[in-house]
Amino acid sequence: MAYSSLGFSLADLRNTGQSAPIGAWGGTLTLRINAQNTGASTIVEPLSLVPSSQVRSGPDGLPVPPYELPSSADAVGTGIGVYLVPAGRPLRRGVQIGTVAAPPLLQNSITQFDAEVALPSRPAGFPADGRYTIRLVANQSRSALEQTYRNNLSPPISVRILSTPATPQLRAVTLDVPQGLQPGDTVAPYIQVANLGTMGVPADTPVEVALVASTTPDFNLGSSIVAVYTLTNGIPGANAAPAPSFGHHFRRNIAASLKNNIVTPNNVVSIQGGNATLPTSPGKYYIGVVIDPENKLNLPNQPANRLELPQLVQTGNSSGLPASGVVSTVNDQPFPIPPDGVPIGVV
Repeated sequence: MAYSSLGFSLADLRNTGQSAPIGAWGGTLTLRINAQNTGASTIVEPLSLVPSSQVRSGPDGLPVPPYELPSSADAVGTGIGVYLVPAGRPLRRGVQIGTVAAPPLLQNSITQFDAEVALPSRPAGFPADGRYTIRLVANQSRSALEQTYRNNLSPPISVRILSTPATPQLRAVTLDVPQGLQPGDTVAPYIQVANLGTMGVPADTPVEVALVASTTPDFNLGSSIVAVYTLTNGIPGANAAPAPSFGHHFRRNIAASLKNNIVTPNNVVSIQGGNATLPTSPGKYYIGVVIDPENKLNLPNQPANRLELPQLVQTGNSSGLPASGVVSTVNDQPFPIPPDGVPIGVV
């Protein structure tokens, strides 16, 4: 639509987004919103050609450069209505849970931002524990003129709302060590811990994560703690980590999607452990991860006396290769000089 009936171009707003996969009644939920203005001026507007990144506000509050004027296709001062709707129901069967202020959207532009909304107590007639959708309504109050308001409703964004109290649920999702480990090897494990619950662990609450050796996949009196690493910066809950919908088996799929993720979600913390030497006996045992091994935090919903992500360590291997592991000294030579100081190649 080139022109409106008023004789100039208008904005055209629409939204898409993602939601944290789970939330709890009375808690909070983080959304990642993609706000888009597909409207574009088809009229020559020479005073509206200055890129927004180059527009500044002067001491008197006026724009710099002073000749800059907004385009008739820009949209400012709009709000996005956020609705919670039972899965498969129309918007009119949902409830509004908040309004998010949208950033200024210049013509033909898109921006992404995170917003936190508060979930209400369970409304009457809503399932206590079930699947819901989030619907976003762009320019809800219609404070900005648009070409059309028919595309202001976003596609449904899946989320699951739980009736259980908000609690942290810490899980080890990555244990990266060399393959073919043998007793006595030295390793530098890479560990990732995810919080799949709807409550975060505060930053002032240390969480201990142990690398444990055991003759069985259980954490019991016969187990040996090889190394302990402490997390001190807190772990946000899954309700604060926007992610694509995973469908019905969301718990299993979330954990699987977090392993070695290129972009680490904010409910996942990574540990690059220092060198740790594994026990030299017996000839066959397991190593795995145990979170809060001494039960200092009394965390609920934790695996009961089990190693997470257990891996086998045994004498000998079928590959014919020597023992794997990290056995090295710190290189104090400037690159590209090797640790022994002897240059490689032709000098």
